[in-house]
Amino acid sequence: MKNNLFNDIIKAIPKLTNNQKHLVNTKISAELNSDETGTLIDRCKSEDEIACAHCGSLTIGKWGFVTGIQRYKCKEECCGKTFNALTGTSLARLRYRDRWQTNLDCMSDALPIWRVAEVLGVSVSTAFRWRHRFLKAPTQSKVSEVAGVIEADEMFFPTSLKGHRNIEGRPPRKRGGLGSAKEKGERVPVLIVRDRSGGLADFVLKSNTKNEIHAALKPIINEDSILCSDGAMVYKSLAKDVGIKHYRCIISKGTRVIGEAFHIQGVNGYMGRFRTWMARFNGVNSNYLANYLGWMRAMEGIKKNGGLTLPKLIGVVLRQNKLI
Repeated sequence: MKNNLFNDIIKAIPKLTNNQKHLVNTKISAELNSDETGTLIDRCKSEDEIACAHCGSLTIGKWGFVTGIQRYKCKEECCGKTFNALTGTSLARLRYRDRWQTNLDCMSDALPIWRVAEVLGVSVSTAFRWRHRFLKAPTQSKVSEVAGVIEADEMFFPTSLKGHRNIEGRPPRKRGGLGSAKEKGERVPVLIVRDRSGGLADFVLKSNTKNEIHAALKPIINEDSILCSDGAMVYKSLAKDVGIKHYRCIISKGTRVIGEAFHIQGVNGYMGRFRTWMARFNGVNSNYLANYLGWMRAMEGIKKNGGLTLPKLIGVVLRQNKLI
């Protein structure tokens, strides 16, 4: 901007009405916050080796700035595409970067979608889309291994088609009403596994069968671990296949704790907190259940390391690291 034009703007400020001054201040604050977010994104990206988001080549060059974010261009002849730090991530093409931290604050408070839309000044559909785009990275960031004393158990949620305009085969339920536990497909099983050091993983299963549970747990259980579960036989066969020691806490027989150290109270306590936290949403669509599990895992980690901040989220999005 030329100096004379800038001076004219400065001289015009006293002539503005209070409402106009407020609008100018809001616009300038938004631009400053957006620039800060862009700087943060570039700083997080620069900490890693920068590769082409399209072909993975390391032969790239800077290609100017777009909306405050550094853009790059691939120098490979077969590619030649441009990209920025967010290309190919869950935050790509999201606007209003000055409101991202506010959205995270709303998520930390677990506000309902309609309230988030009011706070952000966006539509309900935009607030909903932001929520699940922000949750994609922490949902995929699970521990790769659980070790030591491991606790595992399942919990069930009614199959929900919340938000669907047309439901076939049954009448719609009101306010997250429960379906029949006896009907096939009416409940969604969720497997929770955690160790005593805080390692936590969850899995939304198609059914709570032996094959499903074994496929979920075998890749992440350390062979030197001790498994604690309820009386379900599926865990007994799992422990035998993996070759680890197994304790069965069968509450119906009065066995809650074995040897003062082996129990499933930790995983059951977590499931209780999750159910209580989920109650505020009056049921969620089953397609998004994994996202809410990831959200809960992130919230559990935040209790240890402070609030859900934008640098943490961007770090997870760019490098798929843990939030905890």
